[in-house]
Amino acid sequence: MTVEMIGEKTILVSLREGDMRRYSLCLDDNADRVRLGLKDLLCRVGEICGLDHRGKSYLIEALPSKGGCLLIISVHTVKRRRKFRIKRKQLCELCVFFDADAMLDFRRSCAQGGYAVYDYDGRYILLPGVSLDESSIARLSEYGELYPVSEAVFARIREHGKLLLKSGYPMTASREAR
Repeated sequence: MTVEMIGEKTILVSLREGDMRRYSLCLDDNADRVRLGLKDLLCRVGEICGLDHRGKSYLIEALPSKGGCLLIISVHTVKRRRKFRIKRKQLCELCVFFDADAMLDFRRSCAQGGYAVYDYDGRYILLPGVSLDESSIARLSEYGELYPVSEAVFARIREHGKLLLKSGYPMTASREAR
C-alpha cells in the first residue's frame, strides 16, 4: 500500500490485491464489512499522513487498477449541525365523532359550553376547551373515539378546519343558511 498526499485535502492510496484482502475491500460489494474495512484503512492512512479523524467526512472514489485499486480520498470538515429539541407538553384529548348524527346527538345531550366542533378532513372533531374529567371522557366515548394529541394538532385543526359549533352554540346565521 502506498499513500500519497496530492493536495491539502486529497490523498491518493494505491492498494494491491493483498491490501484489499487485508481490509476486506471489494469493488463490487456494498456490505457492512466493506465499511469496517474502509474505517480501518482510513485510520491507517490517518496515521501515515498525520490526519485527525475527528470532525471530518470523506468522499472516497475507487478506481480499479491491475491487481488492486486506487482510492482518491477527499477530506472535508463536517459543519456541526444545530440540535433542536421539541418540547413535549402534556397531551390533550380530542374526540372524533363516528358520524354527523353522533355529533348532533352529543350536542343535544350535552348542551353545556367549553368545546368547539370542527369539520376537518371530512371528520367531525370536538376540541375541548379544558381538560376532560372522567365523566366527560365516558360521555364523549359514547359518541366518538378519543385520541391523545399534542397542542400542535389542536392548532392545525383550528387553523385548517371549518368551525361548526363553539361552546355548544351554533355558528352564525350565514353558516346555517347554507
